[in-house]
Amino acid sequence: MDGDRWLTGVTLAALYVAGVVVGCWSIFLVPLRLPGGIEGMSDLLVLVFGTGLGVLGTWGIRSLVAAVLPGLGILTFVALATVGGPGNDVLLASGVPGDPGLGRVGELMLLAAVAAPLLALVVATRLLRRTPEASASADPDAGLAAWGRADSE
Repeated sequence: MDGDRWLTGVTLAALYVAGVVVGCWSIFLVPLRLPGGIEGMSDLLVLVFGTGLGVLGTWGIRSLVAAVLPGLGILTFVALATVGGPGNDVLLASGVPGDPGLGRVGELMLLAAVAAPLLALVVATRLLRRTPEASASADPDAGLAAWGRADSE
């Protein structure tokens, strides 16, 4: 039993750290422009990876806490990137006079960092409802009763 708790704790910590890494990676991709001048790849990465890691973590350990932790890791790093440094420098600018699209991408990243854990929570809740383990754990005697009937026949 202690081994399971330890593994669950390590998994939850790894999900949070993975979220911080995705947040860091996305912050440095903000100025990336795709062919055709399209901006916002970092916002898409935050939303997709934040949601995907949360759903994958929930599927792995069957806990809704796992759905939220990657998004909280992303949100932590994105929030820290908006704080001014020693020279009033920021990694994530909210407004750039020469490039208004860059500021818009920064604002959308904050929104995506908030939306990712919420979306992961919704998807993970539906995932846990559909799993056979969840329905079997709701009525533990149902499996034993079916097993007893099979043996008596």
